[in-house]
Amino acid sequence: MTAREAPLFTPDTLPLLLAGQGIDAPAAQAAVQAGLQVLQDFMRTFNARDALAWAQVMNYPHVRLAGDQVIVWHNAADYAAANDLTPLADTGWAYSRWDFIRPVQADATKVHFALQFTRYDTQDRAQQSFQALYVVTLQDGHWGVQSRSSYAGVLTPGAAF
Repeated sequence: MTAREAPLFTPDTLPLLLAGQGIDAPAAQAAVQAGLQVLQDFMRTFNARDALAWAQVMNYPHVRLAGDQVIVWHNAADYAAANDLTPLADTGWAYSRWDFIRPVQADATKVHFALQFTRYDTQDRAQQSFQALYVVTLQDGHWGVQSRSSYAGVLTPGAAF
């Protein structure tokens, strides 16, 4: 495991975090664990620049609020088609990493995560950090990111970055 993939929680620290947030129902705790895996998959597929795999990490309709735009994708094919990461790479971006992820509300089928991510260049220098709220849901047996609200803005019209 590289520093880019380091876990944010350990099996020992996650129960303490959840208890501190009042997330103590077993079903809610299981939802948080599923949501954390979704967020790791989100970042892994994003950094791999694999739009099709990234689209599979979402639930649809998928909504992104960023800058002064609200963007809605109704299916994975539309999401993948709109998300060529070349314009982001052209800014010098090489990869992103979660700085923190905090589950703030959870039940058996939905988790709200307050989080922050940082974009890095090819020299592993931080470019920008952004706070966000991600909502991860269980839909037809699939855990995925249903909506995101961040302060990252929209680099390319209609894109998810």
